[in-house]
Amino acid sequence: MLPVLERLVYKPRTSQVTRVLVLVPTRELGIQVHSVSRQLAQFTSITTCLAVGGLDLKSQEVALRAGPDVLIATPGRLIDHLHNTPSFELSHIEILILDEADRMLDEYFEEQMKEIIRLCSYNRQTMLFSATMSEEVKDLAAVSLKQPVRIFVNSNTDVAPYLRQEFVRIRPNKEGDREAVVAALLTRTFQDHVMCFTQTRKQAHRLHILLGLMGLKVGELHGELSQNQRLENLRRFKDEQIDILVATDVAARGLDIDGVKTVINFTMPSTMKHYVHRVGRTARAGRSGRSVSLVGESERKILKEVVKSAKTSVKARVLPPEVILKFRDLISKLEKDVEAVVKLEKEERELAASEAKLSVAQKQLDGSNTPAQSQRVWFQTQQERKQSRISKALQEFDLALRGKRKREKFLKDSKRKKELTPEERAQFEILKAQMFAERAAKRERRPKRARAMVEEEMPSAANRKVKSGGRKSVFDKELTSTNRKSLKNYRAGPSFTERKHLKLSRKQPHNARYKKK
Repeated sequence: MLPVLERLVYKPRTSQVTRVLVLVPTRELGIQVHSVSRQLAQFTSITTCLAVGGLDLKSQEVALRAGPDVLIATPGRLIDHLHNTPSFELSHIEILILDEADRMLDEYFEEQMKEIIRLCSYNRQTMLFSATMSEEVKDLAAVSLKQPVRIFVNSNTDVAPYLRQEFVRIRPNKEGDREAVVAALLTRTFQDHVMCFTQTRKQAHRLHILLGLMGLKVGELHGELSQNQRLENLRRFKDEQIDILVATDVAARGLDIDGVKTVINFTMPSTMKHYVHRVGRTARAGRSGRSVSLVGESERKILKEVVKSAKTSVKARVLPPEVILKFRDLISKLEKDVEAVVKLEKEERELAASEAKLSVAQKQLDGSNTPAQSQRVWFQTQQERKQSRISKALQEFDLALRGKRKREKFLKDSKRKKELTPEERAQFEILKAQMFAERAAKRERRPKRARAMVEEEMPSAANRKVKSGGRKSVFDKELTSTNRKSLKNYRAGPSFTERKHLKLSRKQPHNARYKKK
């Protein structure tokens, strides 16, 4: 954001229009980017605006009509404003930033992204940031970028240098012990500044209830919560009011939470990329951190990848069997309390929905909902939107479930039963991760599409090794050195020894170059 703000400062705007658009995949990341941008621009005249779902629509409309310099938005809410907020348009956008582009395409924003790019100004600078260069991201780059310059920082399979990686082995017939293992780790060893990642929202919510009944200060972060609840839980964790945050992958990317000491993976994520993002919440900016992953027999493949790519040894953590048994008994005793909490929450949700319907009906009777209020429109019709969503979902799930009788049987059996056993819950978590991994693998195997954009070849591993092994040149060393001594030398100019070596006079007259020889 700093170069963007510098450009806006030195190139003042002539009219009240939005000049910079930053697109992000999640609401939390948008709020974080907006907060940082406001802090950086607090002593300038640059104005910023946040347009994400879950926050007040009317106040966002007022802010957009004022024409903020920088707009940070999620794709869905931005399109909503483009089609329903009068006098707001993207025809004056000078800079378009697409952050975490691969994640946005994972979230089925592909059509929305293309619509936004179509509505933006043609004469603009576009920056696309992505952790991985998948086929979908390359397609988006071909649509949104013109003669792009590619900058590859490093491979996305490198974890932080000061991260200690550990794993706890789950035996084949002990899959139901995962909750007991996590409870033991959080109660006995890792008691504060901990993030625990699960594969599904249901498991995250169940863990939140269980750990809360055990007396731990715990919060949750996933898609089923309202935006206010998500922000409140994130704030409480940052302010150290709660010690443990149970989250899905919605918190795995982009969020900068200071002081996270430990990351626990309830199940191993679907791919190495997701693993790196999860454990990347700790050991940030040169600090040390620890990750503990629970690994079952079906997850050994991803563990081998972790061990293979690790720069330091990956340690095995062993918990005494009597400790696991003790916590498993405790969880079985708390089952009735968990059911009671879930039932109470369900009743509260139904009551809130009934009150909302009653409020709408009351407004209609009072005549407050006048015909003058226009219906909000979308760039796709309801039928087109529904059709694209169904076809995408069918395509994705068909790839994962085709010919998998065992999985189909498991899904049918789980639907019949009202309550799942701990083993079945753990198996379902692993199943979700495997389905995602298979969909990703199928996408990778698809034939590549022909593009107008020329793809630059990455340097081979052998060439990279030769280059990294060689000594750094003096020019490179001087160019990249930013210590105090180097900066002082640059400002002072060549030393006496350097002048003598270059055969320069000790003191050069101010107008020497104009004198005749």
